[in-house]
Amino acid sequence: METKMLDAHIPLPLAERLDALSLDLALPRDVIVTEAIAAWLDSEERRRIVALRTIAAANTIVVVEHDRVIDWADSL
Repeated sequence: METKMLDAHIPLPLAERLDALSLDLALPRDVIVTEAIAAWLDSEERRRIVALRTIAAANTIVVVEHDRVIDWADSL
């Protein structure tokens, strides 16, 4: 698979946690970062789909006039 080099400035405490995890798991940092980015992107894509479906569902809701609701409730 082709790759692309990305530069990112991250807070020092986060970098230290990444280094520690890399040592504990005996995995290169780039593997951990790649997995983290993939997981974040998957999550954001799912959230976007849910939001778009919610908007679409809201657009299909039938609105009933207030007076008609009152008339219906009074008829019960």
